[in-house]
Parts: sequence; structure tokens; C-alpha cells
Amino acid sequence: LARTAARTLRSARPAVSRLSGARWMADDAAPAGGIPTKLTLNLLAPHEAIFHKQEVDMVIVPGAAGMFGVLPGHVPTISELQPGLLEVTVSPGDTQKFFISSGFAFAHANSTLDVCAVEAVRLEDLDQSAVETGKAQAEKELASQTDEVEKAKAQIAVDTYTAMAQALSLK
Repeated sequence: LARTAARTLRSARPAVSRLSGARWMADDAAPAGGIPTKLTLNLLAPHEAIFHKQEVDMVIVPGAAGMFGVLPGHVPTISELQPGLLEVTVSPGDTQKFFISSGFAFAHANSTLDVCAVEAVRLEDLDQSAVETGKAQAEKELASQTDEVEKAKAQIAVDTYTAMAQALSLK
């Protein structure tokens, strides 16, 4: 078993060095004219394009590994989204906030950010009392479940309502 694992690791080395080398070439991915001053944002939900090729200054994204900011010239990145607050700084003094349920964010080498969300709601459109009621119902549902699949669904609901409540507290 140990020899098989060692052979597998040795055969994977060329692929690993190609991948790690790609990270070092991020500077080569920048446009010839330098880094743009604006980030092009596409914020998409299944039912609408909230931003389509909108030039913005910065976006703070609720990534699965934690919050991260994207500015023009960001290293190409793919990140899974977790429920949380997405902040779009269109210009100094103009910040728009959205609650994102889940999805993916793609930062491209050309200073374009695509955020594909399962649900995206303007923070001011969330109803605090509805969130509190939903969270209480989800916690009750979680406590009453015995089936593992239903427990997992209830846990997702609790996590999402908790993230909504946290986003509303940061208004």
C-alpha cells in the first residue's frame, strides 16, 4: 500500500508543479496596458442580472473559506460562496449590500468578477421579523428531525437564516 501511494505521488509531481507554476504566472495574466482602475462586475441570480458589466471599485465576497475583497487586477480565483453579505462599492460613498444564499464567484485575469448566486436579495429588502420567525421555525425543525437527510436540510435552513440575521445586524 505504501509503495502504491509513493508511486501515485511521484506520478502526480509533474501536474502539481504545473499547477503551482500557474499561480506564479499571475503577473503575466495582467493586461498589457496595466491594471484597470475599475472592476467589471456581473452579479447574476437565476431570475435576473442584478449587475451586468457594471464598473465598480471593489466587491467583498462571502467565500466558503471566509470573506475576501476583489479589486481590479485580482489574481484569477474561483470560490464557492457561503450564505452571507456581498458588498459592492460602486464608487466612494456608494456601497450596495446584498444577501447571497450560495453560489460561485469567478475572478478573471481581465479584472472581471462574475458572481453567480442561487439567491441574491438587496439587504434593505430583507424583513427582520420574517428572518427571526424563519430562523425559529428552522431551529424547531432541526431539533425534531431524526432522518439524516431531513436534518441536513434543516441545518442548511438554520445556517442561512443565521447568516441573514448577521447580515441585517451589520446594516
